Amino acid sequence: MLIYKNGEVHHEQHIRLPQDDEVGFIRLLRPSTEEIKHFLGEVFACHPLVIEDCVFLERQRPKVDTYKNHALVMFSSLLEDLAFSKMGIIIGKNYIIAIQLEVIPALDELREQFLKIPEHMEHPGLVLYHLLDQCVDQYMSITDSIEDKVESLETSLYENPTGKLSQEIFHLKRRLHGIRRTFVEERDVLGTLMHTQFPYTREETNLYLMDVHDHLNRVVDSVDSFREALTSILELQVSLKGDRMNEIMKTLTLVSTFFLPLTFIVGLYGTNLRLPEYRWNLGYPYLWLVLIGTTVVMFLYFKRKNWW
Repeated sequence: MLIYKNGEVHHEQHIRLPQDDEVGFIRLLRPSTEEIKHFLGEVFACHPLVIEDCVFLERQRPKVDTYKNHALVMFSSLLEDLAFSKMGIIIGKNYIIAIQLEVIPALDELREQFLKIPEHMEHPGLVLYHLLDQCVDQYMSITDSIEDKVESLETSLYENPTGKLSQEIFHLKRRLHGIRRTFVEERDVLGTLMHTQFPYTREETNLYLMDVHDHLNRVVDSVDSFREALTSILELQVSLKGDRMNEIMKTLTLVSTFFLPLTFIVGLYGTNLRLPEYRWNLGYPYLWLVLIGTTVVMFLYFKRKNWW
């Protein structure tokens, strides 16, 4: 637990309700149901619905619920494997509690930032801004890795058009669809927090929240562009596979065409009829000459027509 008082921030081992001239920042990592009920219910006197939502944190969607003496903000952190880690944030007049299901490195950095720059904990709304800003900044860094993945898929497609990329593309598109839905809901959350009627942020803090909102808009636009790029890659792969199949069919057709006259000639001389050429000593070499000559003539003709 971090406590801000008189321009300084210090760490306290035991979690308590801050005094009127203090601002407290509490992080609970993977708390048990009993710990949630104790800290939220007994120490901070949170509404029973807040306690219930935090107990079943994994089921929650991004939202803002405002109660008499506090508010509940549901937000998420995006992990490297493109899975979301839910986070419940309870904000009161002089405290803010962050409940996490996973370790979030960005929030560890935030703790160090508060210790170095105490002014960032001047009031709960400012702490909330820095908390959400860290999450959205993490979104932007992970979308950069998604962009690299999309570019890698494009390169793999051109190097091996017949490769099995469809499953990977569909999987990534499905993940991006869920990511975008969550981002849009969190954008609505930021819109609610910027509203003048939200009691735990100040007017100057709303300007910072607008900046976070703008960053999240850019992230949503990036996800949309990734989805469009994946659709284009999938369509291009289908097109390249079609072109490859056409080339194969063209080759097989030309090879079959070569054998048509050869089959006719061989079939003609393979009959049981007594043909005049049978009595000719050079008949066998002559037959080979006709077969090879026919093939060469057809090959040159196809080349001239640019069919092969």
